[in-house]
Amino acid sequence: MFVCTSPAMQRHLPTALLLACLTLAFFVYYPGSSGYFLFDDTINIVDNTRIKIQSLDFISLKQAALSGDAGMLGRPLSVLSFALNYYFNGLSPYHFKLTNIVIHLLNGICVYVLTILTLETCRQRDLTGISPTYARWVSLAVASAWLLHPLNLTGVLYIVQRMTSLAAMFTFLGLISYLHGRQQLSSGKTGWGWILASFALFTPLAAFSKENGALLPVFMLLVEFVFFRFQAPSTSARRTLIALFGISVFLPFVALMIYTILNPAWLTGGYAIRDFTLGERLMSEARIMWFYMQTIVAPNLTQLGMYHDDIPVSKSLFEPASTIFACIGIPLLVALALVLRKRQPIAAFGILFFLIGHSLESSVLALELVHEHRNYLPIYGLLLPLLYYLLYPLRHLQSMKARQSLAVLFILMLAGLTFMRATQWGNHFLMKEMAAANHPNSIRSNIDIGSLLAAMPASSQAQAEEYYQRAYVHFAKAASLSPADTLGLFGLISLNSKRQLPIEETWAHALAGRIERYPFAPSTGNALSNLEKCIVARSCALSPEIMETLIQAALRNPTLQGKAKTQVLFAWSDFLFRIKQDRDAAAKAAYEAAAAFPKEIEFQLTLITMLINMGETSEAKTQIEHTRLLDKMQVHTAALNDLEKFVTAPNQNGN
Repeated sequence: MFVCTSPAMQRHLPTALLLACLTLAFFVYYPGSSGYFLFDDTINIVDNTRIKIQSLDFISLKQAALSGDAGMLGRPLSVLSFALNYYFNGLSPYHFKLTNIVIHLLNGICVYVLTILTLETCRQRDLTGISPTYARWVSLAVASAWLLHPLNLTGVLYIVQRMTSLAAMFTFLGLISYLHGRQQLSSGKTGWGWILASFALFTPLAAFSKENGALLPVFMLLVEFVFFRFQAPSTSARRTLIALFGISVFLPFVALMIYTILNPAWLTGGYAIRDFTLGERLMSEARIMWFYMQTIVAPNLTQLGMYHDDIPVSKSLFEPASTIFACIGIPLLVALALVLRKRQPIAAFGILFFLIGHSLESSVLALELVHEHRNYLPIYGLLLPLLYYLLYPLRHLQSMKARQSLAVLFILMLAGLTFMRATQWGNHFLMKEMAAANHPNSIRSNIDIGSLLAAMPASSQAQAEEYYQRAYVHFAKAASLSPADTLGLFGLISLNSKRQLPIEETWAHALAGRIERYPFAPSTGNALSNLEKCIVARSCALSPEIMETLIQAALRNPTLQGKAKTQVLFAWSDFLFRIKQDRDAAAKAAYEAAAAFPKEIEFQLTLITMLINMGETSEAKTQIEHTRLLDKMQVHTAALNDLEKFVTAPNQNGN
């Protein structure tokens, strides 16, 4: 199939070219390493004081690992990696991104090995007539395309998505271990150590990096379903395999179904803060899945971006009209994979791998509709059959050279697109400007560039006016895109108040109405809290009456709950104490805030801090002792010790 001077060269050349591809991938991504922290990086890294460790002792590492607030498990391995980045290089986005690039390159090696094992499994089981040499070349092509695909960029240069890339790494390693173990078992050797490592080692590592790592046993079940089909040398081995999948896949699924039936609120409750229902999300995700597939096969830089909130929600099967076709198309894909399982196992495996990879984040959970990094692992499912059949050597031999050339051009095109995109990401302003230009109807993209323009230092009055006018246009655009949007109006109010300019009455009135009537999003709570802090710091010339109106509107919103309610109540408490100077009302609001989310120790620490600021040292001591009892893992011991010093310091000084 490939022209080489000797069989030895045919064996080793793909590996040598893989090293060249890894080098190329590093230089393709490197321009993006000069970017900044973005979006969820702030809450998970920049504002997370517990990852800012000063030593590598066990207590510091434990406190850092358990400081995560994302997902059900807290993603301790990923958060720990952030802490190690901070310890060695401080809060440098360059080194955080460089670490992400290295993880991506390691994942590329995993993709190469996994593909070789997958194709070798097909060959050994007479599912295809491919040769070992052909398997290496296809593996090289798949790994190269995966490494260089622009859709994977947010999984690399968006720092917090190390959670995604680490979970993918352990998932790849788990699949490699399982395939190797199953090959040994099928050939009569002892492969149970490798198989058990996939279940007992790599699955927990993947899940504690990010929750969708828990899908690893489902991917292994897919391998079994398509390739091995539970065929084993002995009945006992077959029964053991069935038991392993029963324990790791079937029982958790049944338990989850029973729990959902008995406690549906865990699933449906999250939709209280969304502008779509569960049914609307499922219909929308069907369309989005086809958008992902189109982007994988034919990526377009103008369609890519940090945010995709400009993609409309499907309100019915016919609104938009593409919804019905998308909803029909997904089950047909599944049916096609089942039909092809025996005759074309690579196609079946790839389709089902892609769909399983999206089964958590693109299905029933009340998450945001679209994020590119969700494809970081599933994209492998489509690239594998795409390049396998493009380079297939047993049919249409007259077109073989043309198809090889097409594969090379496809990979080089991916590299070029990713390089251009990484270059944009390396320039903070250019990245946000291009995002708003490519997604003019994205609220977040407009808010991003507007906020950057509003904060940019000006070298002259004319430039300051230019930045102001441009920021104004983007905030106004965001406010007009949706009747439920609050961020655009917050942006306009903050923009003028920081410049001592008058606040239009219609802005405050409209914002209060939106805050009160529409689902209360976490971003609204953050904006409200930041505006209150700005007023307290006297950086914003906003009247206390307007601030009080906005907070009261939030407190009247029936969807205000959980952490968002706690955040608003703490902002209200701080406002009462510092602006209205009503200590009793401030203390009452602070207690109510902590009670709204009693198990979150961070909020208990905030309560203690506010009590100290109010001079309520006796009550602060009581709350410190109460919080120590809640902190069973002793994650917050250092913070509590620091607060206790503040409480006892006045007595030690004789005050």
